[in-house]
Amino acid sequence: MKTVGTESDDFAPDPEEFENLPNTNVEVELHVHFGMAGSFPLRIAELFFADDGLYIAEYGYITPMFGLGTKKHHREADAMARVFEIHGLDEVLVQADKVLWYNYDTIERVRLDEGGRFGRPKLTVYGTNERSEAYRLHDADLDKLPTNIDDCLADHDVQFDHRTGLGFDPAENVRRFFS
Repeated sequence: MKTVGTESDDFAPDPEEFENLPNTNVEVELHVHFGMAGSFPLRIAELFFADDGLYIAEYGYITPMFGLGTKKHHREADAMARVFEIHGLDEVLVQADKVLWYNYDTIERVRLDEGGRFGRPKLTVYGTNERSEAYRLHDADLDKLPTNIDDCLADHDVQFDHRTGLGFDPAENVRRFFS
């Protein structure tokens, strides 16, 4: 007879079962952690420059009062960084609410605006189809990030622009909103 609360070999996970799970075998070259996009609700995102393209995993819809005010965005971003650290890209893509994938052939350019004195850095990906995705970065090391992005894009025919300033362009923002 087994007692409740004791370990049981019947329910213990077998580590070998996890060794043969499906895997994309995608090699991540650069992980850009904790971007945010949108207006209402905001969306948290992780960006992965990989050997076969750019993966953008959007998750965690945040509202100003119940998200930003309670620091939910920090908790969710920290949790997703931990998922990536432990389980890798595959699990992040499974956990995300929305995944965008750009083959490098479909990216015209990537622009990093430093944010200036009063703003956060912004990373914008411009597709060859005239569509763009923009993310304000909340955990960026601006001493290393421009060089790291440039290194990742060097092997592909993708232009990289690095600019100072806010990166605010009202016409472009309206175009992105309606695309």
